[in-house]
Amino acid sequence: MAFRISSGDFQLDDYHNQGDGLVIFTWIIWLIAVMTLNIVFMNFIIAVISESYERVMQKLVAESYRVKAHMIVEREQLFNINELKRSDYFPKYIVVRRALNTEVNEGGEWQGFIKDLKYTIRTTVVKSRQEIIQNLHSIQTQNIQKLDEVQKQNSKNLTNEALDEKISILYSKLDNAEENSKNEFSLLKGEVNGLDHKVLKIQDDMEFIKTSLTKILQKYNQ
Repeated sequence: MAFRISSGDFQLDDYHNQGDGLVIFTWIIWLIAVMTLNIVFMNFIIAVISESYERVMQKLVAESYRVKAHMIVEREQLFNINELKRSDYFPKYIVVRRALNTEVNEGGEWQGFIKDLKYTIRTTVVKSRQEIIQNLHSIQTQNIQKLDEVQKQNSKNLTNEALDEKISILYSKLDNAEENSKNEFSLLKGEVNGLDHKVLKIQDDMEFIKTSLTKILQKYNQ
């Protein structure tokens, strides 16, 4: 009886004799029924609209090509004889279009909203993968550049150290050569001094021999 009253059936004998509690309970049932019916019918409308949307999306590409073909036919009907004979308008080959990345088991469940969702997921995955790969490449290039710089610095340091060692070795060799040359010069100087004394003695001997020979010749001439 309460549900009949909530649905608008007031043809009851004792309608005016109902209590306040029953009236409140009737209004509560009426509100619940109205809200439930609204939710059910809205879901039904959404399901019908989504189904029609899926059908349209399934035939979207075919319909677009069909409309383009009709437009081409309408345009060709307005051609004159010279335009119909043009090879650039009517080449001797047929253009065939086919879908790429098609799947064999792709059915109606991947059409409509779900197909769009799948496409967005694929695109986001591809973009994120490309970004990750680019970041890895950039990090690798930066690391390689840093390693090259470190190697160059190490090579420079090594070359500088090697040059310092070579220069120190050359200086030590020069010092040794100077000392050896000084020693040799002192020895040569001593030998030269000895030779000078010997030469002086020889000169004295030659002078003595010369004087003695002159005296002997003078005596012999007398």
